[in-house]
Amino acid sequence: DSTKKAGAKEKGADKAVANAAADKKEEDCRMAATDDACYKNVVWAMTQGIKKHPEWYKGLTAKSLFEDFQRHLSSDENTTCPRPCTVHDCETAAAGSHCWENAQWAMTTGVKEHPEWYKGLSNKSAMEDFQTHLYKSNKTICPKRACNPQPFKAISFFCWAVVRPEGYELGLVKAQLEKKAGIFACDDYALVSDKALDIDGVKVLRISSTSVGGYTDAGTSPNAPVFVEAWNQIKVDGRYKAHDWVIKCDPDTVLIADRLKLKLVPGSQPSNPYPPPFKAAPGAGQWVTNCDKMAGWGAGWGHGWPMMYGSVEIISREAIDNYFANEDLCKNSFAWQGMGEDAFMGLCLRKLKAGELFMKQGDGVCGGGMCTDASYQAYHPRKDITSWMQCWSQATR
Repeated sequence: DSTKKAGAKEKGADKAVANAAADKKEEDCRMAATDDACYKNVVWAMTQGIKKHPEWYKGLTAKSLFEDFQRHLSSDENTTCPRPCTVHDCETAAAGSHCWENAQWAMTTGVKEHPEWYKGLSNKSAMEDFQTHLYKSNKTICPKRACNPQPFKAISFFCWAVVRPEGYELGLVKAQLEKKAGIFACDDYALVSDKALDIDGVKVLRISSTSVGGYTDAGTSPNAPVFVEAWNQIKVDGRYKAHDWVIKCDPDTVLIADRLKLKLVPGSQPSNPYPPPFKAAPGAGQWVTNCDKMAGWGAGWGHGWPMMYGSVEIISREAIDNYFANEDLCKNSFAWQGMGEDAFMGLCLRKLKAGELFMKQGDGVCGGGMCTDASYQAYHPRKDITSWMQCWSQATR
């Protein structure tokens, strides 16, 4: 009997030691901070490693969370990554869900208009913190608390193009779809046209016309009415809301989506050589200008420059939401019906004081650029399938 008791005591002691060790391990867990080596390693794994060496990250995909990648790296003795803490019985709201939409509203509008509703939170707090706040105050809106706030989230693109059914554009986008290239390398995509395009697996949003006649004073197409209607179809479709950036491309633009994502990572965005003379409005989002022809005559920011040429329009979800909310204001401020769509959108976003980035592209209409030049994320124009595919091959080699 005494031997059995001694054995039981030893087992109890072993269990206590194991529990203490587990508790200590849980105390040591933490999410990587943005200024440490682990954070950089996780971001690299999420943005580049998973694409270059998927075999290194078994069970993970490009859509896996930061903490999933950190947990994977924490098991590698060659990294300095701590194990992330576990939040039990949690579920971070999916983009586009009822809970997610309410959390987004709380982050961008609610906390600004009614800060007393969100004690301890600010517009810099994570979406997950807002979700957990809503869970605690109203479980019908958010039935579960959020999991860990993620220090970094992989950037997501919704891309689209207007396609005229007559001419070269339809065949060009079909060839791109077959290769999953251009806009079809984005996380989600749509085509906009005035006729059914009969393309399997691609949603086609309908507008009244894609035809434009005449020229603007600058010699460009006065196509703003076509694209204002197209943008409204993007709004009605609503899928863009689940993504961070909305990219509008011309069919003859060679877009390298993965390369562009790396440029838009918060903290890694390039400095703007042409900063606007105003501070971006809170919640107004960002947009990307891409043509600085004015530098050739010694000018800087001003008089509509630098411009966002329409071959590739890169606009954050917040900025395009702000445009949708203020479309009538912009229409009443400019002679929009006789303008090019890119000029109108640029003037509108500046009026709304959206944040500006500058990323020059390989656009022959502006300054051109070789497809082998990896400093660009888009190349234009490539109007036939052969030249488009050659450029895409050179750019992704």
